[in-house]
Amino acid sequence: MTNTINNFEFAPMPHIHFGWGIRQQLIENLQQAKHQKIVLISGKTLAQPGEFADLLYQAIKPHSHIKHFTVSGEPSPDIVDEITQQCDADTNIVIGLGGGSVLDAAKAIAGLIPSQTSVMDYLEGVGKGKPFHVETCPFIAVPTTAGTGSETTKNAVLSRIGHFKKSFRDNKLLAKEAWLDPELLKSCPKEVLYSTGMDAFTQLLESYTTLKPNPITDALAWQGMTLFKGAFEDIDSDDLQRQKSGFCNLMLAASLSGTTLANAGLGAVHGLAGPIGAFFHAPHGIVCARLLAPITQANIECLQEENNDHASQNLKKYQQVLHMLNPKIKPELSPKEQLAELIKLLQDYAVRYTPQGLGKYGLNETNITPIMQNCRSGSMLGNSVTLSDTQLTDAIKQAL
Repeated sequence: MTNTINNFEFAPMPHIHFGWGIRQQLIENLQQAKHQKIVLISGKTLAQPGEFADLLYQAIKPHSHIKHFTVSGEPSPDIVDEITQQCDADTNIVIGLGGGSVLDAAKAIAGLIPSQTSVMDYLEGVGKGKPFHVETCPFIAVPTTAGTGSETTKNAVLSRIGHFKKSFRDNKLLAKEAWLDPELLKSCPKEVLYSTGMDAFTQLLESYTTLKPNPITDALAWQGMTLFKGAFEDIDSDDLQRQKSGFCNLMLAASLSGTTLANAGLGAVHGLAGPIGAFFHAPHGIVCARLLAPITQANIECLQEENNDHASQNLKKYQQVLHMLNPKIKPELSPKEQLAELIKLLQDYAVRYTPQGLGKYGLNETNITPIMQNCRSGSMLGNSVTLSDTQLTDAIKQAL
């Protein structure tokens, strides 16, 4: 039987610069492009004296007109609009330096500066629904965590806690350049690396098993998961060369996860993570890590009940992931037993790297109704099977 490749599209990519210490080349490039108006968006920690955002600001300041703003926590539409209004409409470049939240904020700001319009004009689901037919400012992304892959996606996720968590999305928001310097991860706290890394792995696994993968996303997702394998152990090693390898692999895996989600979509883990992030102050990576095993188990159980090519292909993919992550798995195990081993492995990841359950952030069995009422759009639509409310509720309860 010959497998037919279905029609697909592949979104544009930023110009990627990858390398240990490559941020110094970025500084040199910006210094040479004199007399520009530059906006720098960073996290507050990175803006402190001696940290990279401050060093970047000081290095560029003699050569260009630069404004520096900081963002903390998940960005809101109000913060995006407030910063946009303080920027000159003829700004030449916006640089986002930080984790996924900072990059999302910077991406949105870069999209709005020339038109000086409000992000609420375009925010999906809760905005005014206006078409995004405006000029944008070139955006340069410099991630300092390895998680969301925001540097390679076209959407900026914005939140109002207690109300919504939605995307501002357009191809024109994609970064012109992404500078991936794994050395920047050295200063990232281990617990942040673990949770953001688990977000990246979740994105890779979900896009690998989504409803609409394609040969390119499958290849990139597989490569990303292969890079993720063992990266945490390498980072925790006393061997400096192993540490460097772990940081490099984790950063590239995260960027690949952004590419695969942008082209193949995600699934039920992120379908739940969105509204959880909207109604609770729960770190996104921890939410994904704690939900990954129970949602994967629910997906597998549904796929095992189906009798079609889609189900058999996805079950085979889950088995392939298990054998890649654990080559020592006994070959005599039945397919069902192998899939059970995958669930155990994902549960072990959650316990080892994100030991705090979601109950720590205020979730309990009595207050998850808003999550269930707001989880059926967005990423949930890409899940490989349709999960019932009972299955989704059970997954949340297991993650508490």
